[in-house]
Amino acid sequence: MLSTSSKRRLALLTSHTRNRLQNRYVSAAAKKEEVVFAKKSDSSFRYKHSVPIALASLSVGFLAGRESRKDPSQEELVIPNGLPRTCCETPELTEKQKDLFKTLKRIVGRANVLDGTVEDTKTSQFLKGARLGRGTALYIVRPKKLRELIEIVRETVEADCVVLVQGQNTGLTGGSVPRRQDDNRPTVVVSMKDLDTIIPIDDGKRVVCLGGVGLASLQNYTKSSFGRESHSTLGSTFLNPTTAAGVSLGSGGTQCRKGPAYTDRALYLKVDKDKFGRPVVKIVNTLGVNGLDKEEGEFEAHIRHDGLIRLMDAYVEKVKGGFENTMKKSNDTFGKAAASDVEYKKRLCNHNKQVSRFNADTSGCECNRSEGKVMVLASVHDTFEPPKTSKTFWVSFDSLDTALKFRKEVCLDNPDDVPVSVEYMDRDSYDVIDRAGRVLGNMIKLVGPSSAIIRDLWNVKLWIEALDFAGAPLWIDKLLYFVNPMLPSLLPSPISTLGKQKDHHVAMTVGDFEGSLDRVTNRLAAFSKKHGDKVTLYECKKESDLASITAFRFVAAPAFRTWCVGEGVQGISVDYALPRNGGHAPLLSSASVLKRMRYSHFGCNVVHEDVAFSPGVDVHSAKMELKQSVEHKCGGKLPAEHGHGTEYVAPAETQRRWKKMDPLNVMNPGIGGLSSRHAYKE
Repeated sequence: MLSTSSKRRLALLTSHTRNRLQNRYVSAAAKKEEVVFAKKSDSSFRYKHSVPIALASLSVGFLAGRESRKDPSQEELVIPNGLPRTCCETPELTEKQKDLFKTLKRIVGRANVLDGTVEDTKTSQFLKGARLGRGTALYIVRPKKLRELIEIVRETVEADCVVLVQGQNTGLTGGSVPRRQDDNRPTVVVSMKDLDTIIPIDDGKRVVCLGGVGLASLQNYTKSSFGRESHSTLGSTFLNPTTAAGVSLGSGGTQCRKGPAYTDRALYLKVDKDKFGRPVVKIVNTLGVNGLDKEEGEFEAHIRHDGLIRLMDAYVEKVKGGFENTMKKSNDTFGKAAASDVEYKKRLCNHNKQVSRFNADTSGCECNRSEGKVMVLASVHDTFEPPKTSKTFWVSFDSLDTALKFRKEVCLDNPDDVPVSVEYMDRDSYDVIDRAGRVLGNMIKLVGPSSAIIRDLWNVKLWIEALDFAGAPLWIDKLLYFVNPMLPSLLPSPISTLGKQKDHHVAMTVGDFEGSLDRVTNRLAAFSKKHGDKVTLYECKKESDLASITAFRFVAAPAFRTWCVGEGVQGISVDYALPRNGGHAPLLSSASVLKRMRYSHFGCNVVHEDVAFSPGVDVHSAKMELKQSVEHKCGGKLPAEHGHGTEYVAPAETQRRWKKMDPLNVMNPGIGGLSSRHAYKE
């Protein structure tokens, strides 16, 4: 059997033949399993040292790759990759599919069309999932205008190809990377990265974000321009995931008072069908903005000079060039619709058997939780007045029961007093992050979670992992694990001591919203007095303390990957929502569990679990057991934050909603357990 590097060399040698490339397209998507360590990480101390570090890592990896074969023990550490299995070859391209390259080149220019049939350092970032999924595509396209998107989608579906919309490709469940379709339709990846303009409206109380605007970019913009906060903060904010992806997945994050990503005000594209079953590209405009409302509601897409899309492109160019000085206002039609989840705080404080949020929720405008079945071109989001002042506390508990009482009695007593954020982690989380997360954590602490510096280093990491030598995907994490003990601990000494003394911890930030700070701190003091030594409290009075806690929490997921690689073990990751009156760990019977990291957005009871197993354990069975326990024994729902992708089967109601949005199944086919065939044929 050929090694991975041999297969790549063979593909390059035969790249002159499209049919052979297509066979490679199939074999890449048909791989049965993939290495588990597919989560994000980073490697740097300071930005000015990033190039030397990258070169050193590359040199070590390259030399080791030439001198040795892969460690056989690493080959065994696998999990299912969530991709369809196949034994069949892809048929040759049709004439329309062969001509598609010329068409796409005409629309966006040659430099913005990549051959996606081979994974290399240029294409890997579009073809490999952050945690799950790896495949190839016919082409990867990077448009810069909204009108280009309409033409791309129209030409792609008319060539009998499928469209996969992609933001920063930080998704964790396989839905944002290409995979083989059961009816062999090629995939065209449409990257939104270059559509990244932010347009303020309503005196900065709201913003219009094009589909490629990142959360970190938006966070920096709203703060610097208006002194306000953006709508969402995720653990992956430092990777700049897009606002459109957040809407499409219903991403949550740390913000208890703001809720998950949600808006009923958007501009999006969908592919419907006419009475003859032929594809019809349509636009839906519910932005509700004066001057951008010439055409509202749903209508057939066009790029006439007097139409909405041309108008939007022209306006965006004015904003980017600094030529637009008059800020637009919301109108009286769709401008009255919600641009955030305004009822979220009330739901959190209703301590019943319902979950606060989950990805299969079918409420709201169809762009919400659409998971790529429509293409979000732009969306409107509320911005938020920051609290006048705030305090952050690290609270450690003797048991999870005590922590759950704290959540109900102190944090979620009433909607007006809901904290800014409440983040939980257990002892295993503390231990793993401390052992494997110091490099990335100290970098985030140094430059901030929304710094572009970290994103640049992340891109260097992706580039190294895509190089053609044995073990390339793991070398950076091995280096991080080796270097980790040489760096100082992320947390202040008092918190580090608590991390080792107790097994359950909560980092809570409380803002002052019309007296809420005093009310929460009074309840906190009373709770601490009532429970005595079962609760230990540390108030973070320095800015560096807050930066340390933020960095420590945000590196949990990449630290788990690094820890698994360093220890040579397997791991699985699951996110789920538990009922608002629950919170105990679902049953997991495997005796081979080495570490079980449970860290959560404690206010909404959305839990992330990273579980490490000994080599040789059937981790797929363990993952299925955990999922069954969540849904059937705990009354929870999953997924809760990262979308269904190829990993989860969506409920029938959610599937029907997606089918209605995309009746021909040309947008992101195969997600949520749906058929990947044309028009969902079995």
